[in-house]
Amino acid sequence: MSALRHTASGGTTAKQAPQAAKTTRTMSIGVVLERLHAEFPDVTVSKIRFLESEGLITPERTASGYRRFTESDVERLRYILVTQRDNYLPLKVIREQLAAMDNGSVTAILGAPGAEPLVTPEKFRAPAATRLTDTEVAEKAGVEVPMIEQLISAKLIKPDASGFFTNDDVLIASAAGALAEMGFDMHQLRSLGNAASRQADLISQVADPVARGKSDVARERAEELAQQMCALVVNMHASLVKNSTREQLGY
Repeated sequence: MSALRHTASGGTTAKQAPQAAKTTRTMSIGVVLERLHAEFPDVTVSKIRFLESEGLITPERTASGYRRFTESDVERLRYILVTQRDNYLPLKVIREQLAAMDNGSVTAILGAPGAEPLVTPEKFRAPAATRLTDTEVAEKAGVEVPMIEQLISAKLIKPDASGFFTNDDVLIASAAGALAEMGFDMHQLRSLGNAASRQADLISQVADPVARGKSDVARERAEELAQQMCALVVNMHASLVKNSTREQLGY
């Protein structure tokens, strides 16, 4: 549609009306969660806020302070979550990769060659909410119910306040059952639990002060740090056990 303006000679010429500025569609954090939930069921508002506090994403803010996300923000979030889940790298490295992408660099930032970890921090996220009875744990783990009772007594697994167990308890029971068949007795299995508790104490000594920080994402930052440390400790422990076993058996 054209507007008219008068010329110096009194005539008129057509003047194009200013085009409306193109606006980018944005979405709320709730909509972002809905978009991501199918692929990343564990993602939360706190997780997104934490990634923002770490400078990995920068959503727009309304005058009232609400976060508004563009399609590019969602894709950036998805890249971060996929990288953490499938080929985990510390957030520092992910931040470097994102910066390289933002700068138009095509150089891949790779981890150390030949240093493939046995487990990744993703494995140390809180288990999915499950409500398994001792009988169900025994069935899933392929052991007898008395074995579950012994593991509870040895404090290797622990029911929640309602008396139910998680899938992590199934994994522990399954491994304990296999080790028992190979000759481990309950005293030796309890020693493994004690060693795990000592390692968890070391991790807590570092993560707890972070969790008590004044930032509103202090807990998320501590959880992320603890997951990274758990993976590093387990990988280091596995290599140390392997090397020590080789030395003791002389092969």
